[in-house]
Amino acid sequence: MNHFSVSDVIADYLLFQGIESVYVYPGGTIAPLINSLVSVGIRIEVFKHEQGALYAALAKARLTGKIQIAMVTSGPGVTNALTPLADAYYDSTPLLLITGQVGTGDLLSGRNVRQRGFQEVPTATLVSAICKRVVCPTTVDQALRALPELLITAVAGRPGPVVFDLPMDVQRADCDFGPLPHLVPSATGSNEVPCNLLEDVARALSQARRPVIMFGQGAVAAGAFELYEHLAVRSNAFVVCSLPGLGAFPGGSERFLGYVGHTGHEAANRVVHETDFLLVLGARLDVRQTGTMVSEFVPNGKIAWVNNDPAELEFARVRIDWSIQGDAGQFVEALLNIMPETISEHDRQWQSILMQQHQADTEDSHSPSGGAAISPKEVLGIVDRHMRDSQGVVTTGVGSHQQWAARHLTYSPWGWSLLTSAGHGAMGYDLPTAVGAAMTYPDRTVLCVVGDGSFLMNIQELASLAERQLNVKILVLNNHRLGIVSQFQRITWGVDPASGDFATPDFVTIASGFGIAASCVTARESLEEAINSFWLTKGPVLLEVYIDHDSDVVPMLLGGQTMDKMWQGY
Repeated sequence: MNHFSVSDVIADYLLFQGIESVYVYPGGTIAPLINSLVSVGIRIEVFKHEQGALYAALAKARLTGKIQIAMVTSGPGVTNALTPLADAYYDSTPLLLITGQVGTGDLLSGRNVRQRGFQEVPTATLVSAICKRVVCPTTVDQALRALPELLITAVAGRPGPVVFDLPMDVQRADCDFGPLPHLVPSATGSNEVPCNLLEDVARALSQARRPVIMFGQGAVAAGAFELYEHLAVRSNAFVVCSLPGLGAFPGGSERFLGYVGHTGHEAANRVVHETDFLLVLGARLDVRQTGTMVSEFVPNGKIAWVNNDPAELEFARVRIDWSIQGDAGQFVEALLNIMPETISEHDRQWQSILMQQHQADTEDSHSPSGGAAISPKEVLGIVDRHMRDSQGVVTTGVGSHQQWAARHLTYSPWGWSLLTSAGHGAMGYDLPTAVGAAMTYPDRTVLCVVGDGSFLMNIQELASLAERQLNVKILVLNNHRLGIVSQFQRITWGVDPASGDFATPDFVTIASGFGIAASCVTARESLEEAINSFWLTKGPVLLEVYIDHDSDVVPMLLGGQTMDKMWQGY
């Protein structure tokens, strides 16, 4: 029998699973596996920081629905990877993170000291709360048996990350185990929905006078987009979504009223508040979607909630009439099969009012500094016109720009998709995710919308972008302010001492230093021409726009407000 090292067997197994590349920040304790991956022809995509590598991997996982592999070294490599690992966990993204670890001689020494080896951290302890499973094998047999199980765990049920913490001596150990059995991990089938529940939901939806369907990221992941449209048409329902659910339904449809919650569209929040039946497909119904007044969520209607995570259903924050564990797409297909041909007469006056409110598009219309300052809404309005009739990916950081990009750009299943840090809300998600998206779809345009604060978090990945010459357009909305935090501070305390006057560097010079075409706009009369040039430029390009320093995200759903009464600004 041939002899292999453990890292050789792992590399062979990942190749069989269809892994073409892994996302890496290299280091000593992960070097054996890197060399084995290279030997079987798997590409090593090196980034400038562990966060950059993991966020690029998450982009491909989100866009393709397939598990991706990221690798970091021990110690600081692990701790630098925690933020994107949490993103993967809270936004249900399948990822295998392989971390290097010190040798088993140190790990099993029994020495009760603070650190048993150079660059050791207790990886399993650090990551256990933000991954579905973590394994640190101390023998060859444990290592080889754990890998297929980890890959299956990552995609089973509600997807998420798993962590394989590999001691360096285990990676290098010889074994006569041979190649691993080529089991193919796949998502486990969801539970079949009981007929009585399907019939109840079908009846409630068909009899509702003010029906609303809400899509979340689970619906995006399920991918049954044509069925979603069929259901909305069959039931003559309005459609809303959560922030990460943007793109599940055509944004240009007259049925679509936007996304709901803390910074959602006013008409979307109002329609949820006033509905008599809400069907929720693949959303979490967390506080950012429902607001804090949970007893007043859908106060005069019933709610059917479909989610593939039984824990979310068990610990619902709001009153639920029908809790259904399952895949959003499979549920909609089953529901359509039993939907009656005739539905109740709808409240047409109500529908007309809500459509008019959404079409009025009043969000973020006020310019606090007067007519001379550029508003974020007008910038994104011009960009949105360029996006029409094309296909691509929008990535954002976290902050006011994230909410503006969600509100004022148009997403759809066959047009533009949105990648953003939703549950974890991590600044710095923007640029490395854009790089990963462009690596996944090199023939599409990737638009990275970012604020001056979030951009600085992972600005080193400009080097990763420049090296690859990817078609990424970076739009920096610079208000010299940490806007969303500043807004919170002003509303709550009247002052914003930590975030209201945020010094920023010369982003144009920085981008140029990386070899990326860059320009800046400070006056409205130059805006349209600058965006036109920005959009026509091939390869990586950056446009910085100085926007109104005092523009807030308006309206906003604050604590203590019901969804029909959003804060309208100062």
